[in-house]
Amino acid sequence: MDQVISFLKENGGNHVSHLIFLQDKEVYWAGQQKVLIIYKRIANKLVVLGDPIGEELYIQGAIKEFNEYCESKGLKPIFYQISPQFMQYYHETGYRFLKLGEEGIVNLQTFSLEGKRCAKLRTRFNKFARNSYTFIVVKPPYSKELLSEIKSISDSWLGKKKEKGFSVVSFSEEYISRFPIALLFDSDKNIIAFATLATDYKKTISIDLMRKSSDSPHGTMDVLFIHIFKWAKDKDYQTCSLGMAPLSNVGNCKYSFISEKLIRMVYLHGNSLYNFKGLREFKSKFACTWEPKYLASKKTFLPAIFIQLLLLINRQPTPKYKVIGKIKYFFNKAG
Repeated sequence: MDQVISFLKENGGNHVSHLIFLQDKEVYWAGQQKVLIIYKRIANKLVVLGDPIGEELYIQGAIKEFNEYCESKGLKPIFYQISPQFMQYYHETGYRFLKLGEEGIVNLQTFSLEGKRCAKLRTRFNKFARNSYTFIVVKPPYSKELLSEIKSISDSWLGKKKEKGFSVVSFSEEYISRFPIALLFDSDKNIIAFATLATDYKKTISIDLMRKSSDSPHGTMDVLFIHIFKWAKDKDYQTCSLGMAPLSNVGNCKYSFISEKLIRMVYLHGNSLYNFKGLREFKSKFACTWEPKYLASKKTFLPAIFIQLLLLINRQPTPKYKVIGKIKYFFNKAG
């Protein structure tokens, strides 16, 4: 893990590179250790999370190398949540694409609560301030008392739901102890919401694991997010990732593939299983731009892929190796 941390610090990561520290994935070094590929096996497939990480000069070769590695093992490579940046390289290696949704991104340099569009958010933010709600960002290492308190909030938020894994962050003391944590307190100095803050080691910060207590007031997460944007802007970050809005803006064109139109139906009518539309609407309060994310695969049966992806995501992380190293080195811009 020390090697991974050093590599990310030198080369930068991407929108999902912090999920390496869930410790439920394998690492493949390509291009003589110039490119980092994170994947997990299910059945006869190796599912890569995000694009390969490294200098662009080596990315195309790394995609081909991983493809050949999979072929030598009799396995099928799948790339999950790739960005448009490297699609030409996947295409030239024989991959086909399916849009999965969009990542919401906030431009911190232009972020403001001014104007008619942000009137409700501004009113809510000021109300919390008048009622003596406060915000801080703390850095590891953390006391047992703090970890216990936010664990209680996490459990309250989860209720009867189970933690997920692979591309979805989950609560574990070891994982959250690698990141700064944004905390929102009520007037009695009780924590009512928190979020871990990850980075790509470039100019982007990501709001990662976010949880609130079940009795927190309406608008709590709005206020927490606004505080995070202000804090990150002061720390000279350029953008803040809000993560994926799954299935968002997929299949809404008459020329879309049938598979994408089916995804559109799930987005419109699948809220009983997952609040797809609600998540998009919440993130739309803040997002300045939306970056599409795709699935890249060879010729294979798409329904089988989606079932296997669901199985991967709904499987709680099981650490594959022990993390070694000082947590303070993972994120050195917090304060």
